[in-house]
Amino acid sequence: MKKIVVVAVLLVLSIFALAKTELAFWYAWGGDEGKALLALVDEFNASQNEIVVRPVFVPIGQGEKINTALAGSSTPDVVTIWDWMVVPLGESGALIPLNDYLDSAGIDESDYLPGVWSYGAYRGTKYGLPTTLNAYAFMWNKALFEEVGVDPDRPPENIKELDEYAELLFRQDTRGNIRRLGFLPNISHIYFYVFGGQLWNPETEEITADHPGNVAALEWVASYYKKFDLQKIRVFQATWGEMASPYNPFYRGQLAIQEAGQWELLFIKQFAKSDFEYGVSPFPAPEGGREKVAYLNGSFWAIPKGSKHPDESFKFLNWLTDSNQAARFAAELSNIPPRVEAIDDPLFQSKMLPNMEIYIDMLTDGYVYFFPTLPIGLYYMEELNQALQYVQSGAKTAEQALNDVQQAVIRELERYR
Repeated sequence: MKKIVVVAVLLVLSIFALAKTELAFWYAWGGDEGKALLALVDEFNASQNEIVVRPVFVPIGQGEKINTALAGSSTPDVVTIWDWMVVPLGESGALIPLNDYLDSAGIDESDYLPGVWSYGAYRGTKYGLPTTLNAYAFMWNKALFEEVGVDPDRPPENIKELDEYAELLFRQDTRGNIRRLGFLPNISHIYFYVFGGQLWNPETEEITADHPGNVAALEWVASYYKKFDLQKIRVFQATWGEMASPYNPFYRGQLAIQEAGQWELLFIKQFAKSDFEYGVSPFPAPEGGREKVAYLNGSFWAIPKGSKHPDESFKFLNWLTDSNQAARFAAELSNIPPRVEAIDDPLFQSKMLPNMEIYIDMLTDGYVYFFPTLPIGLYYMEELNQALQYVQSGAKTAEQALNDVQQAVIRELERYR
């Protein structure tokens, strides 16, 4: 009987010894991107015998579901969130700071592309690791440039020339309905930086919405909606097809010049006609403005405060964001890996689409910025969007609108502090 008990105890102990720690991993990619990520998860699971990662698809747009989960008892161990969610969630106590883990792993700023280390951090505290990076550049339809008699291989060199090109490329029918836009500035804060402005001073920790460069940029952005008629623009945009489809307005010749993230390179390969020719360059700047401005955005992986296995979660994240894995995942998404070594990875280099090198050059040798990672970042973004609408409609001047944003965001930040 004694032997039976001993054997039973040893059996139980061996079962516990063999048991793996299970991690719930919320990921946000479907299609081929999702398959690529799941293949990496399977590879991690097979690479060791201590942890098993259970992936669960949760679209990144379901912010409420994520917020509810992080506040409740059914918290995932690793979650995928947008960049603007990282600091607000981290500062609210919903995410685990990663600084100690990163220090222990010997990971520091030198491992990442310029500017990326402070991305997703607030006052030095890092709450997440970027999955991949998105950057934005200037893209034009070469055939339409030829049509209006300008060099198809040379983009506008400055804002003045861009305005001239936009006029040349514009088309409307006999009723005055727009049939083609030469250009339409869409992401207004890119031009804040192009015009020499900024949204946040990291040295003084001050909101700078009313920076003179921002005011000049917003006046310029709004001028397009006045010049080409806001209502007619909206009617025309309603005829545009999905971006990830053959009906993308850029491929169909409805929009001659656009702001485009590097994922557009993959969309063009998948959906545009085989003879479609386009160019990519950094954004043109006005006199005295900034050259080669690179706006950075994307998603993050983070460890919720409620994770029952934070150490194992970081072990998985550390593996997943290592240069080799980062290179493979970014290659599948036509995104840019955040790690320096991943950029030079042979696999990533072999899968780089034409013109990707321009985006990478902007991130490695340009003026890199991201929307301020503040606890009230989303509020700031919404206030700026509202300001643009006021200026577009003529309800406020650019200076008045941005002064109002300045005061509102300062009040909100003080309330938070």
